[in-house]
Amino acid sequence: MAQVAIVWLRRNLRLQDNKPFAAALRHVDKVLPIFIFDTAILKQFPNPYDRRLSFLAHTLCLLHDALKKLQGELFVFHGTPLEIIPKLVNHLKVEAIYADEDYEPANIERDRTIQKVLMPHCKLHLYCDHLLIKPGIILTQCNQPYKLYTPYMKAFRTYIADQGALAQNRLLIEYNYALEGRLFTPSALDGQSIDLNVGVEEVLKQIGYIYIKDGLWDPKNGSNSLDGFLKNQIDHYKANRDLLDLNGSSRCGPYLRFGLISIRSCYRKAFALASNLGVTTWISELIWREFYANILYHFPNIIYESFQEKYRNTIPWNSKQEDYDRFVCGQTGYPIIDAAIQQLLCEGWMHNRARMIVASFFSKNLLLDWHKGESFFAQHLMDYELASNVGGWQWSSACGVDAPPYFRVFNPYLQGKKFDPDGQYVKKYLPGLQKVPRSIIHTMDFHTLHTNYPKPMVNYELSRIRAIETFKKIGA
Repeated sequence: MAQVAIVWLRRNLRLQDNKPFAAALRHVDKVLPIFIFDTAILKQFPNPYDRRLSFLAHTLCLLHDALKKLQGELFVFHGTPLEIIPKLVNHLKVEAIYADEDYEPANIERDRTIQKVLMPHCKLHLYCDHLLIKPGIILTQCNQPYKLYTPYMKAFRTYIADQGALAQNRLLIEYNYALEGRLFTPSALDGQSIDLNVGVEEVLKQIGYIYIKDGLWDPKNGSNSLDGFLKNQIDHYKANRDLLDLNGSSRCGPYLRFGLISIRSCYRKAFALASNLGVTTWISELIWREFYANILYHFPNIIYESFQEKYRNTIPWNSKQEDYDRFVCGQTGYPIIDAAIQQLLCEGWMHNRARMIVASFFSKNLLLDWHKGESFFAQHLMDYELASNVGGWQWSSACGVDAPPYFRVFNPYLQGKKFDPDGQYVKKYLPGLQKVPRSIIHTMDFHTLHTNYPKPMVNYELSRIRAIETFKKIGA
């Protein structure tokens, strides 16, 4: 049995129910947990106040504290993995690295390159740990990737059921192991790694970011968030999830994104509940995440171009910078849109129904390129995942996989009346509208009575007709 292996934490920032930890401990005596602030990734997020980096650094410090109680440490590095990993392997003479497999194109290539550099003396072992089922497993009878969600969802559920009952289901297993006495702490690495003992503010300063204390997203609340939702809200999830003024969604996205919650625990705990519309609907939403990850895995080109070939470089997108600027500042003149933008800017999160309303308005009513909207969300969403974000934006712009027809254009007024009937969501994020009567806040009459609020950027009906005619010409 080999002496030491590295466990490279990436999108699975937890010590429990962690596949790479479990696999490593089956094969070696001791493990060295590491994390890398990858500069190739960080350069895509230049905002020094990016709240996700504060969340991430806070999480790493908590992991470090937990490992110290187990007579170990978390070693954190800043640079590119291609620079850091080979040096670490050479210094420690390890023969194995265990990590969560990543399925985004750039990260697949990163891991392939690292493995080539390490061979033949060290192997990078990858395990599917932030998705339930590895992309590429669920295929059609013709051995092709699914391009429609509903058939994929049915096949996904069947595949889970075929693995056995809940208690024995290999996909839903909870990985148990003891870390105490199995952690390796090489003091010689101190000079190379970031010292987590100095506190989260100093850790962030060393990599060029500024810590922002965030009472909304606390790494300590991951499991509590999931358990509270499953106990108190999931039964009503089907009915409440689209209502903007209610806290009807799980809000577990950021904790899943960084792996503070095991994806297996989400499915496992949901399947253990009495089946009802709420439970079924929430599981289906989890499967959307897997579906989009599969689409990106099989069609990596969708990062740069529309999934539907007929819409690639054919849509005459609106290039007016002032239109984009008004949108990202929440100054569109449509209260439901502006409130959603303010929620994103203030909380680093946006209600899923609001995401659809906003993306439809952006790409159809404003006829702005979905790439720009996707990039805007990427800079702010706490739960940002490339596959889901690209998939969602292409869906809303009618050019993606399983997208609605181009002539489906969300009406912001009707969406507001339906999903924010009393205007509470709008008034929460646009406090200047507190006194607006609910009867007019989601109507065009609103603007005749509130002249200090921005006038609508576009006429909804005219912009809807423009969008339909634009897409119709391309699809004809």
